[in-house]
Amino acid sequence: MVSRVKTNPVKVKVYTDEYVVSGLVHTKPGGYKERVSDIVNDPAIRFLVLTEATFRPVGDDKAPARRCSSLVVRLEDIKLLIPFEGTEADTAEKPGAGSSQNW
Repeated sequence: MVSRVKTNPVKVKVYTDEYVVSGLVHTKPGGYKERVSDIVNDPAIRFLVLTEATFRPVGDDKAPARRCSSLVVRLEDIKLLIPFEGTEADTAEKPGAGSSQNW
């Protein structure tokens, strides 16, 4: 029997030196790691996993955003992270969620 951990998907936009990445970070409801900031400030965590991700080069707004189901970003490479924690992401109800045009 497979048991799944309940998570809350949170939309984020991440800037690195080379890429702008949009996607979902999954937080754990209730207690520690409920916020995106809890995850990125945890000294034991070195990478941030985004699902339903899109990315494009920084400074090239005309470049088409590339999509992937999951993407891993090294925390050291993050220059700016913007969480949109006031809105839960529910891709079943919000068509196009995760696309760069909706951010």
